[in-house]
Amino acid sequence: MRVFIVVGFFAMLQTTVFRSPSAFDIRKWRDANLSSLLQSMQGPEFSFHIDRTPEIQNPDRFQAIIRKIPARTVAYIRVSNPYQGDAVAMAYDRLMKWAELHSLADGQWMGYQWDNPEITPLEDCHYQVAVEAEQFIPEGEIGRFQFPPMTVAQVEIRGSLDLELRALQWLYGDWLPSSGYVPDDHPAFEAWIGRPFAHGNSHFELHALLPVKRN
Repeated sequence: MRVFIVVGFFAMLQTTVFRSPSAFDIRKWRDANLSSLLQSMQGPEFSFHIDRTPEIQNPDRFQAIIRKIPARTVAYIRVSNPYQGDAVAMAYDRLMKWAELHSLADGQWMGYQWDNPEITPLEDCHYQVAVEAEQFIPEGEIGRFQFPPMTVAQVEIRGSLDLELRALQWLYGDWLPSSGYVPDDHPAFEAWIGRPFAHGNSHFELHALLPVKRN
């Protein structure tokens, strides 16, 4: 979780009054931010249960697979304050229209989460909706970024949004400490199975990917 904590920590310093380390309660800060995150995503399609941690380990039977991913170039749209309203879905829709125009819509779709919403204030979080693309010219809000080759821990998710949140908690909290790996210096991201939001807002099919390196 090092990448998330570092990014969130600098955002925190810029938006809060300075306190000494002994006076700062990181758990209280995270709990408050998590509460704000869940409140920002209220609606009939959401049914969060991540506040009730099951007593048995890994009841969802998540499995992490180690994969090596080659270098890739993506076309992306940057979304500020992504946890407010439908900003992410609208950005995917705009990028989808662009991708269809350039015959890229059936490529690999991804979402890059640059900040941890449990640490960084929600209004300071950023997210990138992206599709893999090699030859194109950036235009307007559509940018170009190249990621280097990397090793990732991959968890497959087919279900609701709270299932993805539980998968990430399991990946960081249970799998990572005993895996022999540590987070690499790249953001965690999602890789959609098929097109984004193909099943609406209540069911997601994607892979959660955590870049890692040997401890």
